[in-house]
Amino acid sequence: MSRSVRALLVAAALSLAALAVGEPAANAARRPAPAPHAIAFDKYSLIIGGRRTFVWSGEFHPFRLPSPSLWRDVLEKMKAEGYDAVSMYFDWAYHSPESGVYDFSGVRDMDEALEIARQVGLYVIARPGPYINGELDSGGFPGWLLTQAGKARTDAPDYLAAVDQWLTRIDAVIARHQYTNGTGSVILYQIENELAATGSGEYAYLQNLYDQARRDGITVPIFHND
Repeated sequence: MSRSVRALLVAAALSLAALAVGEPAANAARRPAPAPHAIAFDKYSLIIGGRRTFVWSGEFHPFRLPSPSLWRDVLEKMKAEGYDAVSMYFDWAYHSPESGVYDFSGVRDMDEALEIARQVGLYVIARPGPYINGELDSGGFPGWLLTQAGKARTDAPDYLAAVDQWLTRIDAVIARHQYTNGTGSVILYQIENELAATGSGEYAYLQNLYDQARRDGITVPIFHND
């Protein structure tokens, strides 16, 4: 092989290597910006992006597995089993050791949990309570709440003030990952859990939760289970 041919082959190989290195950045530059998706529902199903969607969801609660490095493994296994969604409780007590103090870092990084779900390809049903039951002590209420005045799970002013404090913090996280914004895979948002509203106090309480979520930028459909 002549020196000129050898030189040409080396130059070609180097050029291809350079293209391979630069390709991800080029692809990223060409990738379209996140686009919002419409989510609606009727008596038959959810309608996502104009298409009827059957949601088959399993449960995964990050606070039960305080090891972010394992979250992806669990969610990937759910996806591999055929699930298309994951339902996530968010435990108020886990994030708030005292009134006004909130921690969403490290093993409490819910941005990370929601982003992994998006990357894996799972829709998310967000369930921030404030009461989540989940066989947790006080249903997920933080210990400091039990020292506050006002009956829990009603429209008592002191209780609602504490609830709004929690929702404002967790809703800011959830809102960043909504499918309706094109920035995540959250498709549904549940208020409260297993509360059979039988009086005006409970109805007013549920309305407050709904209104607070909307004020906080939650745009996906909101539901409640009783």
